[in-house]
Amino acid sequence: MSRPVNFTEATYLALHAMALAAASGETPLSIHGMAETLQASEAHLAKVIQRLSRSGLVQTTRGPKGGVVLAKKPDETTYLEIFEAIEGPLKPAGCVFGRDECACEKCIFGDFISKMTEETRAWLKANTLADFANFGE
Repeated sequence: MSRPVNFTEATYLALHAMALAAASGETPLSIHGMAETLQASEAHLAKVIQRLSRSGLVQTTRGPKGGVVLAKKPDETTYLEIFEAIEGPLKPAGCVFGRDECACEKCIFGDFISKMTEETRAWLKANTLADFANFGE
């Protein structure tokens, strides 16, 4: 299936898992429960949570009363931080083939791809988990 914005499945899982954690407040969520809610692979989600933990976005605790909680307040966590925890830095767009020079006289996309990348970056940076969850409303 084609996606309007071509993030990896891991990025989509990270964004949704973080939203679930934000909605739960300080109540830890199990990876098993999150995977069921998201209808996702538990193993894949566990790897995503591990990356989010290494990036300092979530805290995890083992055991029957353990689980996943946000490491920061929802209004302090941007979608860009979550994206970059999974994908690495969102770099300015270049050639879609990774070349220094276009094989054509000029790029058929013009500056469309770089504009879309910058708009995506700006949107990810401007939105936080609190914006998504409408905390306090």
